[in-house]
Amino acid sequence: HRSTGAGVMRAPRDRHRDRPDRVCVAILLGVIVGALAATYQQRSWAGAGREVVSTIGFGESGGCADRTGDAMMDPGGALALSPEPSMPTDVSVDPKLRELVLKTRSKDRGEVMLGLANGVMICRNTKICWWDGGNILESFLEVTWRRLGVRNLILAVLDDETETYMAKHWPDVPTFRSDLKIPDAQEGTHPANKVSTLKYDLLRQFIATGTGVLITDLDLVYVSNPFENLHRDADIEGQTDGFSRDWAHGKFGGIDDKTMGWGGGGLYAQVFTINVGCMYVRPTARSAMLMARVAHRMATEQAWDQQVFNEECMFPAHGEQTTGLVSIRILDYLKFANSKTFFRSERNRFIPGDKSAKSDTPIMIHMNYHPDKHKRMLCLIARYHDGKLNACDEFPGGSEPGT
Repeated sequence: HRSTGAGVMRAPRDRHRDRPDRVCVAILLGVIVGALAATYQQRSWAGAGREVVSTIGFGESGGCADRTGDAMMDPGGALALSPEPSMPTDVSVDPKLRELVLKTRSKDRGEVMLGLANGVMICRNTKICWWDGGNILESFLEVTWRRLGVRNLILAVLDDETETYMAKHWPDVPTFRSDLKIPDAQEGTHPANKVSTLKYDLLRQFIATGTGVLITDLDLVYVSNPFENLHRDADIEGQTDGFSRDWAHGKFGGIDDKTMGWGGGGLYAQVFTINVGCMYVRPTARSAMLMARVAHRMATEQAWDQQVFNEECMFPAHGEQTTGLVSIRILDYLKFANSKTFFRSERNRFIPGDKSAKSDTPIMIHMNYHPDKHKRMLCLIARYHDGKLNACDEFPGGSEPGT
């Protein structure tokens, strides 16, 4: 051993130890050179003969704009076995509807709000409406059209009474008289369910024009413009029927089958349904396919459309059963609230009105859990649009006094 001059003894270098070092350096240099060569070759391929995929999107002006992107994926890869869906081309769009949609949709994002109305919503005959009277259509338009100024609203009118009413009282609201017929399979079902079956064929036509649609029931009160509070990162962005964070967002339940011994445990998922009465639909191929599936089932089965929609939207594919394939986002259950959330499960957050924090102000409240729909709509309009903070305080949490 000899000194290095720094007081540290170092053994003489073993000449055989140099070989691994040289091998490592050679490998590293090979990797670097290979990466550079691959990058250069990739750029050469991309510049010489790349495949260009065009998509249609909305520019700042709201018109259609071409966007191109490089498709660098190997055409022989696994994706080729089950390709991503393309927009259906078998949808026939009513020419008058297309003209109205392109004229009405928002200029910045190409979106509309779509509502469906018949004489039941006007409720001149209290025998056919089940909410103890009151013109729900009028109250909806008073808030949405007049007070909030939502001008990208289209109302599909479904009978002579509603068409006449709109022409007389709301002539500026864009309306469309649909010639779609309620499927024979729905004969004998609830009147409201019959109307709802038509929305899926209508949505197919809207999607075919490249338009995003916020489908809306009329028995709800918008506190502010809902378009300002959408994420637009999923095919379907819908209000939940859930009334707690777990029920809205999903949770796991468990079983403990003691007869199985060690293997007796198991988890299952639970999540409340999406309410199709307040739902944003992006104009994607997957959304179009989902609407076609639901429309077909409503034409051939007697069923509740909301249940069918959720089966197609949420259930996994299995066996020969395929799926709607869509991505889903649940709207904030405290901001896009159903009436059970507002009046019951989160009552202390919203009521009494003069004690409620400004940050807890909802964007919309949907009267889907209560039969006295119109009365509760009026109290919400008084509270959030007329400044009468305690207007809803006396309403019970459920449908009966004391609940």
